Amino acid sequence: MATGLCNIGNSFFHAYPGSGSFSRSAVTAASGVRTPMEGLYAGILVIVALLFCTPYLYYIPKAALAAIIIAAVIFMVEVRVVRPIYRSKKSDLIPGLATFFACLVLPLEIGVLIGIGLNLVSILYHAARPKLLIEVHKTRDGINYLMVTPDRCLVFPSVDYVRNLVMKQSLKRELPVVIDCSHIYGADFTAAKVIEMLTQDFSKRGQALFFYNLKPSVVAVFEGVQPKGFITYYHRHDLDQLFQRWKHQRQQIENSSAD
Repeated sequence: MATGLCNIGNSFFHAYPGSGSFSRSAVTAASGVRTPMEGLYAGILVIVALLFCTPYLYYIPKAALAAIIIAAVIFMVEVRVVRPIYRSKKSDLIPGLATFFACLVLPLEIGVLIGIGLNLVSILYHAARPKLLIEVHKTRDGINYLMVTPDRCLVFPSVDYVRNLVMKQSLKRELPVVIDCSHIYGADFTAAKVIEMLTQDFSKRGQALFFYNLKPSVVAVFEGVQPKGFITYYHRHDLDQLFQRWKHQRQQIENSSAD
């Protein structure tokens, strides 16, 4: 944050952008520095060295400078966390190991970007694969139905996965479906369009689809696309009434088809 504020101020005066250096900070910490006055002291030494010692600094091998940096930053590598990560979740080691080996054979910038990319892929994969609890429940009137409970919000990466799974289970078991929305605290336009398609598919098959305990803010998002057959309820006893109404309508349709 401090570096960002400095660069914002620098932009008004055409100054050079400032940047941080982990290696330099590690060297100063290893040297026992305690106050920010080190920056002024080091700056004076650099100016003096540039004025009077430049011809002699030319002969210092880069390997010596690299050794100083390595000796200072080696303590920043927390090898001890590898074993707990391995015991906890092995897949979390993939971005770190990929970054390490990529930096050995590729430029550092490319290696870091590879690690960032793998981490983003992992995050997006888990965001697109929410866990769904699927159970068969029964109303007080003896009507079996499928209760589907997502564990997170319905947003662009995950909503297609949820829709496909709901469609697959509903076709497989041929039961009415209730989606428990207790854990859904947000949704986007893509989720609303998918819910619209889902309600249309259920309406065409004459299969009931209800939404339980949906937050008002999410209801507003879904109703923005005006889905047909979108029914939500908030109390368990309302579900019995909804199923009775659905059963009555289905019987009327069957009787009219028979006539």
